[in-house]
Amino acid sequence: MHVVFHAPHGRWPAQLGLDGPKGPPSAPPAIPPIIINPFSYHSPSPAIDPPVPPLGPPLMPPPRPRQRL
Repeated sequence: MHVVFHAPHGRWPAQLGLDGPKGPPSAPPAIPPIIINPFSYHSPSPAIDPPVPPLGPPLMPPPRPRQRL
């Protein structure tokens, strides 16, 4: 929408006193801006697996409990 002023004698709206008090400043946007963290691109992947492979099964089965006589 455009407002057209027909100022007499070549005066601008500011010279005619039409630049009165302004309204309150506009509110900030409701959605906060998206902040891109540059460190998120270089973060290592989470360590899910252990760094050293676990030991295999024992070579001999565990000994049975001794029976008392």
